[in-house]
Amino acid sequence: MAVFKRIISLITSLIMTIAGYPMSFLPSQTDTDFFVAAGSSSDDFLTVNGNETALDYSADAGKISFDFSDTDCGYFNYFGISYSSDAYLKGEITYSKGKTVSSEEFFLEPCENGVFYSFIDGVFDKKKMNGLCSVSFAPLDKAEAEVEIFGISTFNREIPEREIFIENGKIRIGIDLLWGGALSYFEDLDSNVEAVKVDGITKVDSNASERYGKRAVNKSVNLINANDTGRLVQQSYYGSDGSSGDGYTPGIFMDNRWNYNPVQGGNQYNESSKIVDLKVTENEIYVKCRPLDWSLPEENITPSYMEATYVLDGARLDASCRFVDFSGYTPTYTSQEIPAFYCIEPFNRFVYCPDEDIEIVPDLIFWPDAGYPKFNSTENWAGFIGEFDDSFGIGVYVEGENSFLAGVYNRETTDEKDPAHDDPTSYIAVIKFITFESFTPFSYNFSLTSGTAEEIRQTFAER
Repeated sequence: MAVFKRIISLITSLIMTIAGYPMSFLPSQTDTDFFVAAGSSSDDFLTVNGNETALDYSADAGKISFDFSDTDCGYFNYFGISYSSDAYLKGEITYSKGKTVSSEEFFLEPCENGVFYSFIDGVFDKKKMNGLCSVSFAPLDKAEAEVEIFGISTFNREIPEREIFIENGKIRIGIDLLWGGALSYFEDLDSNVEAVKVDGITKVDSNASERYGKRAVNKSVNLINANDTGRLVQQSYYGSDGSSGDGYTPGIFMDNRWNYNPVQGGNQYNESSKIVDLKVTENEIYVKCRPLDWSLPEENITPSYMEATYVLDGARLDASCRFVDFSGYTPTYTSQEIPAFYCIEPFNRFVYCPDEDIEIVPDLIFWPDAGYPKFNSTENWAGFIGEFDDSFGIGVYVEGENSFLAGVYNRETTDEKDPAHDDPTSYIAVIKFITFESFTPFSYNFSLTSGTAEEIRQTFAER
């Protein structure tokens, strides 16, 4: 009988041990408030999760390190650091779960009393750790830096879905977290936008079934092409070509050596940029990612961050974009896409305002084949509409910018009922020449809206 009781006790203990880990994934066990408790900076103690924790501190060759001796923090997949620094910093955090020890790098901008937040690597694979081992910091833009670390907190965040959506009754927008939080979805909820098939080719318009006399095959049409990591509406920047000996080794894309090219969505192999941070409210999405280099495999993830805030305002989406690079590569003066905009190809008639009137360009082809045609739009917007002058479409606006590169890839060949996931696409890049320079944040704003060309123009005029 005693042996039987011991067996029951052992089985019960084993079940409780096994159950303990999955319980950390339940919503009731996740954190919803993310505040980094901070204390005074010290060589002997640091505030970890609100508790003063003993540590081994060391400084060597400009690098400072804090060793926590595998402090138990409970399960976590997200962390925050309260700090001050007069330099750009490269950080490294090491954490553990059992015998598994992992490290990842992160980057901090100069700041007084700032807080940096980040998901850990592998969060979308449900990776969670429970031991904090060490954190280190080294200056990037100067030989020595004044750095104070006030506190570190770890959190068990609910793992977000891959796609995040918000809507306001007029438009619905979505981002893809496996593609850097780039804008992957824009649906007009107010205009009865439909997709139909005409002789096997997909057409999209407002009330398309009535206009074409065909049955609608899709009544929830995403107007953004989201067929791969290079499409979407997203940030993309061009820097060093490596010729100056700055340490950059270019990759190959389309049989050409390709410049350093951080891309929000990922790389040419459809591999994913890393999501660093995410905040979602009823009317707004904020996302931060560490982008991949377009021409190189994912192990060459760039030392840079992109931030984007998407806000709904009636029939218009307003987006704020910010980029900072920590590579130290040679400053490079070149053209940038602010943003790169890919919409569905059934919208293949380009519209813009070269003067006081809207002009329609009906026959654009693939932009490299056409010699990268640029259009000057005096009202700072351009777009694509369907096959009639009064057809429905989508447009992009960037205040103060009037140079637009545009083209259509495989025009009039879309045959999927969901054209957002077909290969043909229509493309616009708002072009701006700037010097790509590390340790120099760059930001811009853009807006999207949908409707006829006149409606698009009017919505942007009311900004």
